[in-house]
Amino acid sequence: MNIRIMTALLTLALSGSALAVSPEANDFLAKHGLAGKTVEQMVEAIDQSPQTRPLGYSAGITSRALVLSDGQQKFSYPLGDKFYLSFAPYLQQTHPCFNHSLSGCQGELANTAFDVKITDKAGKVLLKKTLTSQQNGFIGVWLPRNTEGTVSVSYQGRSAHSAFATFNDSQTCMTTLPLQPS
Repeated sequence: MNIRIMTALLTLALSGSALAVSPEANDFLAKHGLAGKTVEQMVEAIDQSPQTRPLGYSAGITSRALVLSDGQQKFSYPLGDKFYLSFAPYLQQTHPCFNHSLSGCQGELANTAFDVKITDKAGKVLLKKTLTSQQNGFIGVWLPRNTEGTVSVSYQGRSAHSAFATFNDSQTCMTTLPLQPS
């Protein structure tokens, strides 16, 4: 394969517009309903899956890549210029976590609406809207890379706030949002 074709494929893969995958990876993606999706679409489809956790395969998200595995093979897809942060506000229980397991993490408050405000360190609002947690109790958002700020969540007269960062070594699973009376 010449260098121009390889560069074009790599650029497409990193942009999230298309994925160049091996036949084994394509079979895995097809088996789990992920074939033909961008990395962002795969992450959202897995995180929003109504299936009970854990899923029948492993899906995790690091600060740099979506990592999928069937226990025998492992497939990694770079995230490109965006960062996926998944957070689970809670009343009574949580779990320690660093890299979000799309296929395994379970939060306390599934299918629950929260008022969410995400601001960067300078106070710029990156997101402000009502979001509903998924079946897994988590809310996932795409954020710009290389920024820091605060996630604020409100629910039924309670609120929680936690710092976040979106660097190459940052956590993707935030389980530090205990909802306290406002």
